Amino acid sequence: MGKIDERERPAMDRLLLGLRDQLAGRGVEAHHLSDQDDRPCLEVFDGRLRVRRVYVHLVFLWFIWGGRNDERTSCHQLDDAAEVIAGAALAGWSQEDLEGVRVAELHKILDSYKS
Repeated sequence: MGKIDERERPAMDRLLLGLRDQLAGRGVEAHHLSDQDDRPCLEVFDGRLRVRRVYVHLVFLWFIWGGRNDERTSCHQLDDAAEVIAGAALAGWSQEDLEGVRVAELHKILDSYKS
């Protein structure tokens, strides 16, 4: 995915900031930032203070925080998305891939929908 189109940033930021507010209302700590590739994301903490980064995939309108099928949810309803992500965070992030989403994983997900 690399660098994002700067025209996409306002939409990504709006979705992430809305999600951050919804998560805060559920007692989940989340911070809005940009990663090393300047992609906007949220750092979301679980109960053991382990962090996962949550990204927005605008093509599919997903929030993504890992490579597994249960580590993404729709952006269409922020309240529902926050419920899913808060549930995962409050249960504790899985031990697998705690460093978060990799660009290669996003490409694999996108490629799976092209075929």
